[in-house]
Amino acid sequence: MSTKPSEQPRVPVVSIDGKSLMPTTPKKARLLLKDGQAKGKRNKIGLFYIQFIRPVGNEIQPMALANDPGAKYDGIAVASPKQIELKAMLFLPVGVPKKMETRRNLRRVRRFRNTPRRPARFNNRKRKKYWLAPTQRSKVETRLKAVRELCRIYPIQQLISEDVRFNHAKSREGRYFSTVEIGKTYTYQEYRKLAKLRLVEVTDTDAWRERYGLEKRTEKKWEQVPETHANDAVAMLMGVTGCRKKETPFYIWHRLQYARRSLHRQTYQKGGKRPRFGGTTNGSYFRKGDWVEAEKAGIVYRGWVCGLPTDTSKVLGIADADGKRIGQFSLNKVGLLARSTGFSWRAAV
Repeated sequence: MSTKPSEQPRVPVVSIDGKSLMPTTPKKARLLLKDGQAKGKRNKIGLFYIQFIRPVGNEIQPMALANDPGAKYDGIAVASPKQIELKAMLFLPVGVPKKMETRRNLRRVRRFRNTPRRPARFNNRKRKKYWLAPTQRSKVETRLKAVRELCRIYPIQQLISEDVRFNHAKSREGRYFSTVEIGKTYTYQEYRKLAKLRLVEVTDTDAWRERYGLEKRTEKKWEQVPETHANDAVAMLMGVTGCRKKETPFYIWHRLQYARRSLHRQTYQKGGKRPRFGGTTNGSYFRKGDWVEAEKAGIVYRGWVCGLPTDTSKVLGIADADGKRIGQFSLNKVGLLARSTGFSWRAAV
């Protein structure tokens, strides 16, 4: 997707006390920065915005945010009363059940080993209200973090979400859908703390998408294009608020996933010594997930730290927004741009 100069995205604006204001044009944002009336910032999902350093008026127009929830991917869009301001695709965490199973097996091995063992405590734990299974919790927390970050820089007064439901009486294929229902309830509770919530039916989204001529791809849902998920969120905004379609940047957001610190390994270690494995830091300046800028052979790269220096290798591994390793770089060729926020981002063009 190419953006013409007249179609450049408007820049979010925040007051001196952190209150979100109406977004402005890139030209006005550059003038405010040049005149020293505002400073540039970037939030935890990589969106650039400006914050005034002097008191200004706080008149706003109501903006809306739509979320099309999914099992692996979410579609998100933000709109002002007149037009779509932003659309994005959010990748939710995967592989959590396998990680939980691995942790459970390692704990069982330690308990039954002929050494002082870690006592089992799973029978004396009381679960809180709306306890979420780890798989569902990771998805809910990722979704809520993205929505909260958008509400911090846009004056969102209405949240729109597609209410996905399952007919348990008609089919038993959804025996695990109860955890999704608990996650939905908790998500809606948190949404109502941010803005007024409106739920729409899947049939309404389909009707709006057809009315406004928005393409929908039902195959290869992992493709990073608006037609897979973001267009559903756009359709909900156009149907509910009456805003018009506008070519805007399409963002891709991933939640960073690390190999956590592990005291034991599943495979035998030669000599009985367990080397350090996993973790986000090892005492060096950089940490996994830091957004950095690196140079190699005269080419400048930007990415996220995925590998830390060790006793035998003094280089830093850097990955792109999709988690694919770009390469390894010398420490004196790497500069820190921002500390880890738990997310990677890029604007798809």
